[in-house]
Amino acid sequence: MSIRFEGESTFRSTDYELLPFRFSPLDEGCYFLSTDYGEWTVLDKQQLHHLVRKEHVGDTALYFELKAKHFISSEVSESKINFLASKLKTKKSFIDFFSQLHIFVLTVRCNTSCIYCQASRKSCQSDPRRFDMSDEVLDKSIDLFLSMPSPMLTLEFQGGESTLTMPLIKRAVQRVKEKQKNKDIQFVICTNLCDLSEEDMDYLIANDFSISTSLDGPQLLHNTNRKYSQGGAYESLIKSLDKLKEKSAFDKVSALMTTTRTSLSQAKEIIDEYVQQGFRSIFIRELNPYGFAQKYFHKVGYSTEEFLRFYAQCLDYIIELNHQGIIFRESYAALILKKMMTPWATGFVDLQSPCGSGFGVTLYNYDGYIYPSDESRMMAETGDDYFRMGHILSDSREDIFFGNVMQKLASAGVNDSLMVCSDCAFAPYCGAEPVRRYQVTGSIYGHPGKDDFCVKNKSIIKLVIKKWLTANTATRKILETWGAQ
Repeated sequence: MSIRFEGESTFRSTDYELLPFRFSPLDEGCYFLSTDYGEWTVLDKQQLHHLVRKEHVGDTALYFELKAKHFISSEVSESKINFLASKLKTKKSFIDFFSQLHIFVLTVRCNTSCIYCQASRKSCQSDPRRFDMSDEVLDKSIDLFLSMPSPMLTLEFQGGESTLTMPLIKRAVQRVKEKQKNKDIQFVICTNLCDLSEEDMDYLIANDFSISTSLDGPQLLHNTNRKYSQGGAYESLIKSLDKLKEKSAFDKVSALMTTTRTSLSQAKEIIDEYVQQGFRSIFIRELNPYGFAQKYFHKVGYSTEEFLRFYAQCLDYIIELNHQGIIFRESYAALILKKMMTPWATGFVDLQSPCGSGFGVTLYNYDGYIYPSDESRMMAETGDDYFRMGHILSDSREDIFFGNVMQKLASAGVNDSLMVCSDCAFAPYCGAEPVRRYQVTGSIYGHPGKDDFCVKNKSIIKLVIKKWLTANTATRKILETWGAQ
């Protein structure tokens, strides 16, 4: 088969010049176009054909839209290039100060047993000397944390169940406040809220902690997923949430849900539970293939297609609730809308390129080892230390942040340089995740276009775009508010 190249005259036009953009099928006969700096539009096949051949754009409104969104230009000058470079820099501003989220896994002991636990938990009665972070490791970790260049940092305490180590949390907060200079430090604690004393709750409130907890849905579903020995995990959680409401601290609480096979038939019930408890958003999160979730996936798991159907049901119901006057949003869709409708970065590491692992997140494990993400730490707990960056007591800052693991992440964590991703019009709203791709496919590069990370993200992005395109005025107003938050 011979390849024939068009002559120069085919690509010459006195009307406009093409600026860089990508295009991908959105629906039958319909194409989604995007630029590196996040502008987008949708054209039919004939319109796209005319555009790429630089033929006259007969539709005046479309012509000026393409110019305004920088798909085409009547001239390509240095000032134009500098302007577009500034837009791209704004979109990539999350990499300016390197890693800003630092996770301290203080213990792997836990007081609950969740059927999808990704952290390879140990019993709360296990030896703290073996499974809790030592004072020496904690102090050295704080020193490294405070050495980061960003003026704004987040210190997140995780477990296991982090509140089993409240003395360590208090020591960490005290040392940060004593040693930090001119940095804005946000404290976050991830806790199941099943056994938090009122004294410890008051401490978290007094020190302006953000509290991240788990709520999988109604009582029966939550208790099925999350076992707690002193009664139901749901009952203990709701008791703590009610106390936080009494103390006027509920606005500092957010909740995550994890979708199991049982969840798939309860989309409305899960959303209603969140609304009933006073939450104003939900993050519809799939199972991650780590720890016990991987071991028992045959019992609690599902296909990507099943999850996408469930997600679509949730999104439809949430939009319906908003039409009824109930202010509520789906957080993943809101992040995509923000990337599509504003010039700003979201700060959400799962939808970043360069990837959030390592570049946006640093994790300090209880045993002193350092990882680029919580997921890579989970892999190490089950025997695969492929992403171990170093040890806080024996490796230098340079060894940790410029070593072999970070080089791997740099090579596979930029979707602009990955096959398939580099040509995908949805790439500016997606991310790269070498850790998950390695876990699922055995390669840090994965199989873009085919692996579940790509299929899930692309499908949800396309779903959000189609919701916008087919929405009436009232629905668009709802979606606009999500993207603006």
